Amino acid sequence: MDNNFYNQLREFLNTKDHFCKENGMQILSISEGCAEAEMIVTEHHLNGMRSVQGGALFTLADFACAAAINSFGMAAVSMSASVSFIRPGINMKRMTAVAKLVNKGKTTAVLDVDVIGENGKILLHSMMTGHLSDKPLSDFF
Repeated sequence: MDNNFYNQLREFLNTKDHFCKENGMQILSISEGCAEAEMIVTEHHLNGMRSVQGGALFTLADFACAAAINSFGMAAVSMSASVSFIRPGINMKRMTAVAKLVNKGKTTAVLDVDVIGENGKILLHSMMTGHLSDKPLSDFF
């Protein structure tokens, strides 16, 4: 894939993933098997203990994974995830998720994803598996 495709994919995800868009998330960069996403933290992301809610952390990780797994040009979806919440997201204004390919087969791919606080510390670590379809992603652009 080339930079034009990655830019189209980034634009597609940032405009068409309405849930992530409405929750202050955006894809920052994509390359083959890798992606970075960011979330601007607001009051509505916080739980009762004033820490970023676990579902928001997971959604950011899943969004970065979506960008990375779709970087191969075929429509892909998440199948499973193992999630470890490492530390709370307290007093954060933004968080970044970094997804990196571990292994790609014919129809599945496994990725490691870390959500990192603005202090540089890992808040969540996940290993995610996705299904690679035989439908070109460009059909959705």
